[in-house]
Amino acid sequence: MFALDNDTILQVEHVSKIYSRSRQTTQRRLTRTLSRAIFGRRFDPMGGDLRSGEFYAVRDVNFSLKRGEALGIIGLNGSGKTTLLRMLAGQLLPDDGTITVVGRTASMIDLTAGFQVTASGTENIFLRGAALGRSREQMEADFDAIVEFAELGDAIGAPVATYSSGMMMRLAFSIVAAVAPDLLFIDEVLAVGDFRFRQKCLARVRDLRQHSAFVMVTHSMTDVVRFCERTLVLNKGVPVFLGPSEEAVKVHESLEASRPIVSAPVRVIPDDVENAELISDFTAAWAGASSGALLCTSGSEAKLNISFNLKYAPRHLVVGVPLYDQAGNVVTGFSTEIGGRDLKFSEGLHHLELTIPRVPLNPGTYRAAIGIVDGHEFIYMRMIGDIRVAAREPLYWGVFTTDYSWKKTGNSS
Repeated sequence: MFALDNDTILQVEHVSKIYSRSRQTTQRRLTRTLSRAIFGRRFDPMGGDLRSGEFYAVRDVNFSLKRGEALGIIGLNGSGKTTLLRMLAGQLLPDDGTITVVGRTASMIDLTAGFQVTASGTENIFLRGAALGRSREQMEADFDAIVEFAELGDAIGAPVATYSSGMMMRLAFSIVAAVAPDLLFIDEVLAVGDFRFRQKCLARVRDLRQHSAFVMVTHSMTDVVRFCERTLVLNKGVPVFLGPSEEAVKVHESLEASRPIVSAPVRVIPDDVENAELISDFTAAWAGASSGALLCTSGSEAKLNISFNLKYAPRHLVVGVPLYDQAGNVVTGFSTEIGGRDLKFSEGLHHLELTIPRVPLNPGTYRAAIGIVDGHEFIYMRMIGDIRVAAREPLYWGVFTTDYSWKKTGNSS
């Protein structure tokens, strides 16, 4: 076991968590875990102790955290991020390994969990404070500041059941922030409330960093680079990188790029259309694509090659390539009606090349479709290879990034 120095708040040694698809096996595993926690009996799940149907949700994680530091945890969906965070926060027992915490902790994992909805906001402040180890006298001293920060006003005396979800989130964050713990666990809750309240939350978290340490799970690569000095990357429960956050983001993006392509259904586009009487011999492929998907970097060039045979003389043919995010929202599109007005289409074989000089999309996976219309009639509609975009810069915001520059135009006195 490592010896903790005066500045170390959290020490994690060989921590693993095993889940099972069988209820009976889960109960047996829980009994053994409780026995180890209570009586100190140890077993080694790394030594082949897995039973039928069991799998590692988290496997052999090690790190330490000092006061004032922030550690990010990132990974693909299902990589064990939240499971690890819940073990660190004491909400789950590890099946192996030790977690040593020095000082007072608080969690921003599920902010509204534990509220008594029939009780008032006032009563919930004291109930939540007690759960966080604070006395009634301490919470009374912080009461006015909590209510003011949460911006609840007279509603603080009303039952929580009457609150909107935003009001509940504001109250929950305000209580946890007032505790000023030595160690704070955060799971995707830095976007609490509207934009203005989110800035208040971020300012409060910034103040806490003077004496607190943080562990943060997030899907925002920008947040992890800006907030965390180091980041742990998990892949299927196994730590694959622990180090500077910018390097961690690159590792995460390499995992994203190598993930099998599974396109989510998009319901906002028309069904597949192929009028064989009007069009045939259709092909569409991204230049340099791998397994049909284009892997590129924000700002790089992308080309799409298209071929088709028109069996008739069209009236007003338009070729379009819309792009969708994974939720099915249209992000942007490219159309011959705008970028190819000089193109003429007649009966016969056509070869087209769409060039995107600088892909403006921020990191993520985007679905591409191709549609061919003549007037208002679709004669062809299909999904084509996805675009998987990696970051050009460590920081980015929103869906797309365009070129821009800054310069000083004068000096203020």
